[in-house]
Amino acid sequence: MSYPAPGTRKASYAILNKAVKTAEIGSGRNQQNVPYRWVQFRIDDVYVPEPAQILMQLHGKDTLQGKIIDVSDGGTQNEAFDVVEVEGLSQPVVVATKNVKEIRCE
Repeated sequence: MSYPAPGTRKASYAILNKAVKTAEIGSGRNQQNVPYRWVQFRIDDVYVPEPAQILMQLHGKDTLQGKIIDVSDGGTQNEAFDVVEVEGLSQPVVVATKNVKEIRCE
């Protein structure tokens, strides 16, 4: 198995992924890191699986809402896209117009 350059996230991912598959993790644990203890950590600190995969499994079906700030010139409804500003995100998202549902405010 070839590994990416040392010191990169991909290198760490490849090594840890192999260790998980071959059950090498755990052989050098100290008493502080025993299995079955509840812990907390940030998603961006996880190496295996990739943080994006975790987010998709946890929130991939969640519904977002925002304000359309631009639209594409795609022609048909199937080819058009909306640029949507979502509160809490640092940049707008691009969504196929056919997947956007208008919110009716009363």
